[in-house]
Amino acid sequence: NLFNKKSQALGAFEAALTKMDESLASTPGPWFLGGEHPDIVDWQYVTHVERMNASVLYWKGVQIRGSGRWPHIDAWFDAFEERPSYMATKSDYYTHVMDIPPQYGPGYEDGGAEADKIRAAIDGKTSWTLEQVDASPDIEPYAASEVAKGPDAWRHEAAVSLTGNGEAVARFACRGMGEPGGGQYSAPLADPLAKPDLEWEEEVGSALRAISAALLDEGGPLAGREGAKAARELAIASREAGRAPGIVACLTYLRDRVGVPRDMSLPAANQLRATLNWYMELME
Repeated sequence: NLFNKKSQALGAFEAALTKMDESLASTPGPWFLGGEHPDIVDWQYVTHVERMNASVLYWKGVQIRGSGRWPHIDAWFDAFEERPSYMATKSDYYTHVMDIPPQYGPGYEDGGAEADKIRAAIDGKTSWTLEQVDASPDIEPYAASEVAKGPDAWRHEAAVSLTGNGEAVARFACRGMGEPGGGQYSAPLADPLAKPDLEWEEEVGSALRAISAALLDEGGPLAGREGAKAARELAIASREAGRAPGIVACLTYLRDRVGVPRDMSLPAANQLRATLNWYMELME
């Protein structure tokens, strides 16, 4: 198993990818069986290889897509990403690695500075910042259709998704100050029976509305426009009132559970994750 500790399966795994790449190269166009549209073989493979993109990069530091080693696999994914039906179901690396353990079993990390750097980026520790999320990330590039929309559209999507079910989102976030639900789940962030502490609902709801307003500013929060200024004032007031730790706990709980594509697209999710971090930093 490639995900075991000190696995010796990497060579066989890479050889299998090479065979896959050669198979794709043997037909005209990007698909396994040729033709203008993906066939049953393509659809059967893509969900698993999509997960592999995330999992072997996160746990083993092996980059499949964009490495240049398997160009026909790259072209295969590019062709899929031109299809709205695929983009409606395509997840991001972070969501995958948080959801893979209950599907395939636990993964074990390989050490090394480069592997640690990759994991930190996928986990958002080094990548969910406003200075970075306006550009397509090297580690997980956005689809061409997403890049064409641009950062303001990504921010607007995030704001609409956040406010469209705002009361429920605020109550969900209040689990960050609530009680764990008990039970054991192999997905590390799963806690479906958690109980929110609704004492925080009003303040968390106000923070989320302020964050949405900052997302809707032309140029985003860093442009310093009306929405960002109001958010800054609210964050400082919360800090001075001694309420920052509880609000931060709730917003962190929410940030870590933004799912792609369940909640929004990857570029929008990264904008929201980064803006939540920006707002929490204002309260420090």
